[in-house]
Amino acid sequence: MLSAARRSVRAFIPWWLIVCCLCPPIAVYFLSSFLRTQVSESNAITILSAVAVVGAFFGSVSIATMGQVQRMVSEYPFSSYLKQEGIFDLFLFWPQFALLMEVSLILFSTCFALFVRLVEYDQANKSIIALDVGMLVYVCTKTWNLIDLVRRLTWHYEHYNRLFAEEKNRLGEGGRL
Repeated sequence: MLSAARRSVRAFIPWWLIVCCLCPPIAVYFLSSFLRTQVSESNAITILSAVAVVGAFFGSVSIATMGQVQRMVSEYPFSSYLKQEGIFDLFLFWPQFALLMEVSLILFSTCFALFVRLVEYDQANKSIIALDVGMLVYVCTKTWNLIDLVRRLTWHYEHYNRLFAEEKNRLGEGGRL
């Protein structure tokens, strides 16, 4: 996940975002002979609005997940265990990053819809929609990664509870002898 120590500067380049945002417009460009000649303004605004709604749905998932993650992570002594493992910040960063990407998708979709409405340049509609859908794919993967993060957090919580119970039993047995 946060592997900057292992991958150095490459860890800070958003490769997946670049791929998701470049591939759909490039595909539209090369496949334009097979696609409709143009997308009408009303259809483009409808599609962009639908993408914004899906982004808002993902945002609601992230907000709910963020609350659960922050509640689990902040409980002492589990938070101390996460800090010892060097993963405490990971569980705080990723939910906030996913939400930031989802809000960005909503803002981009809204701005693109305004652009389509205010600027009469129908040739750009297909590329704008393709870019917005690419961003939606990126946000979808980040939301899925957030759900996977909850799975990992649950695994660490269970591992911590097992270690805690073993230590408690070891100390309890040692005290009786």
